[in-house]
Amino acid sequence: MSEFNREMVERLIAEIDELLALRQGFTEAYREWRETALDAMIAAVGEERAAEMERLGPRQSPINRQHRVHIYRQRLHAQRKYLTDLLEAEAGS
Repeated sequence: MSEFNREMVERLIAEIDELLALRQGFTEAYREWRETALDAMIAAVGEERAAEMERLGPRQSPINRQHRVHIYRQRLHAQRKYLTDLLEAEAGS
């Protein structure tokens, strides 16, 4: 596996955990995080894996605010699992 920065991956996982722990202000925090997260993901795991990670989670259009939050959280869970799996795979190498 080419590009992989373990420290940055661990930091991204911690940021995702913080977002998932939020109850109030989650949507705004998620949107702010998304603006900077893609660059961090590319630096941490490479462009190809970052693009793959971006495709994770549901892609349907939300029908209301609660559904939007649910979709955002599902995406974060999928991305967290992907990053955790990468860490485990790198540790096993």
